[in-house]
Amino acid sequence: MGRQVGDLPIEELREYKPSLTNKPTDFKLFWEKQKNDLISILPFVDVGWRNYPVPTVEVADITFKSWDSTPLTGFLIKPKSVDNCPVIINFHGYTGSCGLPIDYLKWTSLGVAVYSFDVRGQGNSPDFAKYLNGSRTPGWMLKGIQDPTNYYYTNVYRDLLMIERWIRSEDAPVAVTKLGLTGSSQGGGLALSLAALIGKVDLVIADYPFIAHFERALEVANLGPYMEIVNYFKLTDPQYKTYDKVMRTLGYIDSVHFCDEITCPALMTIGLEDAVTPPSTVFAAYNHLSSTEKRIEVYPQFTHENNPFHEENKLSFIMKHLVNAI
Repeated sequence: MGRQVGDLPIEELREYKPSLTNKPTDFKLFWEKQKNDLISILPFVDVGWRNYPVPTVEVADITFKSWDSTPLTGFLIKPKSVDNCPVIINFHGYTGSCGLPIDYLKWTSLGVAVYSFDVRGQGNSPDFAKYLNGSRTPGWMLKGIQDPTNYYYTNVYRDLLMIERWIRSEDAPVAVTKLGLTGSSQGGGLALSLAALIGKVDLVIADYPFIAHFERALEVANLGPYMEIVNYFKLTDPQYKTYDKVMRTLGYIDSVHFCDEITCPALMTIGLEDAVTPPSTVFAAYNHLSSTEKRIEVYPQFTHENNPFHEENKLSFIMKHLVNAI
């Protein structure tokens, strides 16, 4: 529970595979119940096609009413006149948004369709869930933190399960031939967790994933969303009386706890100067992956930031495992 300064040397990072001591004993049963509870719930989805200026693609705005009727906003961008193709679901970073279709032209140029949605409560998506506990610390990290069944990220994971099921259904605008999951920061953590929850995934790309290895993150992170939890203890519970309860809730959504169920090709990256998602938390996720084909790209001088060099690595990875793999 103590705070530290700095992170591990690169030689130790590459071997860093901590024991999953905070993984709840009923972890699998918990998520099986969440998935089973969603089976009978059908989303209402509104799809409206845009008049988009790029002639080689088609773009649709989507409103997806999830399991609790929260309307999640997003879009689909796909190659022109294509009805079936590889599909990527992209997840955005904390406090971010689904972005703009132009952000994904690099992937549609490979013949891949892309879905991107605003996470509930972020971007233009509201959050209809009711959270009982308040906090003096702003942000989403603490919403429902005392109750894993109604924790903010438990609700987000439910949304993602609903979205993935619809994307694979006959009602979706494009038939899925291969499925990839991608994201950076919060989006990277969501991509890892969803890859394990749904199982049938052809690749996962997670850039400096957040919501990973909370025990370590709370010790060494100096910036970003993990600090919401640090400040919660500082301002609300300085003697850490609720620590075990908080960590139990986080144990159900920690992406590291999902990684041993991931067997698809995986590409990850981390900057060694990242104080938001410390390198050790990212290597913890990477080293727990069960994928036989996996790679982590390390950039010594990069912090928690977009990396144009790595974007080309991602293009090659997508081409190999989603496009040429067909």
